[in-house]
Amino acid sequence: MIAQGHQLANHTYTHRRMVFVTPATVASEVERTDAAIRAAGQRGEIVFRPPTGKKLLALPLYLANHQRRTIMWDVEPDSGTTPTAAEIVAAVGEQTRPGSIILLHPWYAGGQNTREAIRGLITKLRDQGYRFVTVAELLALRRPADAS
Repeated sequence: MIAQGHQLANHTYTHRRMVFVTPATVASEVERTDAAIRAAGQRGEIVFRPPTGKKLLALPLYLANHQRRTIMWDVEPDSGTTPTAAEIVAAVGEQTRPGSIILLHPWYAGGQNTREAIRGLITKLRDQGYRFVTVAELLALRRPADAS
């Protein structure tokens, strides 16, 4: 994946909810995953996305103490439901804005519809003038110009 230009991010080692867990649990989940990502060849910053988007107490403290960025999403057309491929494409087309991050679940129950939607939503977004970038590229686009 890295050789093809993709960016890997940390999503914890076991995908457990990161609320009401100990600091040691957080450290283990994050550091084990970071080690695997580095072993795969990822260089530079490793951003973090909390499982289920939940973050409370120990996780935000750990991330802040380790200067880690949490990346969230704003388009999530297939969570908790099983929309058809056409419904997923329509929802993504309606909800996406410049800078959006789209979260898809192609491997879970009902994921067949999401997998079927991917080609169509890529086409739809490109037809709307969007392009696909890594999170690192998106963050670089959002940074104000360096004043020095």
